[in-house]
Amino acid sequence: MLKDKVVVITGAAGGIGRKLAALLASRGARLVLTDIRKEKLEELEKAIKAEGLEVRIVEHDVTRPESWDALVSKVLFAFGRIDILINNAGVVQPAAAWEISREKVEQQLNVNLLGTIYGCRAVLRVMKTQNFGKIVNIASLGGIIPMPGEAVYCATKFGIRGYSLSLAAELQGTPVEVSVVLPDSVDTPQLAYELMHNEAVMSFIGVPLKPEKVARGILKAVTKNKREVLIPAGMGSVCRTAMAFPRLFFLLFPLLKRIGSRNIALRREKSKEGTEAPAVGSGAGR
Repeated sequence: MLKDKVVVITGAAGGIGRKLAALLASRGARLVLTDIRKEKLEELEKAIKAEGLEVRIVEHDVTRPESWDALVSKVLFAFGRIDILINNAGVVQPAAAWEISREKVEQQLNVNLLGTIYGCRAVLRVMKTQNFGKIVNIASLGGIIPMPGEAVYCATKFGIRGYSLSLAAELQGTPVEVSVVLPDSVDTPQLAYELMHNEAVMSFIGVPLKPEKVARGILKAVTKNKREVLIPAGMGSVCRTAMAFPRLFFLLFPLLKRIGSRNIALRREKSKEGTEAPAVGSGAGR
């Protein structure tokens, strides 16, 4: 189904992005991988090409509309169309709501939410003209359930979910489809960064997902006409149910906070000393 499809993935140099790129390349997709981290992109390009698979890389900042225009022009020049866009770029900056800097607020809003919106706007002009296309936006179960200590990040994921479902309704009945994927916490360098912050208790309630599992969930969103994909489905359903009754969440939150804090302490004990926090600049991948 993906053979020769032109697929653009943002934030491709991150943990999820790398696994997703390898998975889609193995299915015959013609990949355009983007990130602001050029060296990481080049490493990924070499790894995929070593398997005899086709891939192109573009250094790209999702927060800049002109960067999106340039990316779309490059893809159209190379392939003449865009079949699929996967908006995967994202960052998280845990902090108390009254302590987080304005710069970190804006970074998360710009990369996560505006970056997704800019990407959709840029490719929708093409997809509406060519009369086909698929957009997959990556949100989080934090787009359903509150995440105290990561309120700005949570707000961006609520926004991505709301925007994606609204866009899907707007495009209903057309050949252009939109899906949103909501994974639980994922074992990536970005989660290691969250581990450094006591506020990020909701990110450590359970065992983090492997990036490979999230990549398979995104593949499901790409190949099937599903408006929303929850990863894992069971936990996603629990989150939906809990937030149908917000009072239930607040009754359970003291327990959840204790579990998250305990798991943070346990993971820190197992972590190697001297591990550096990953770069979380504009457009970094998950």
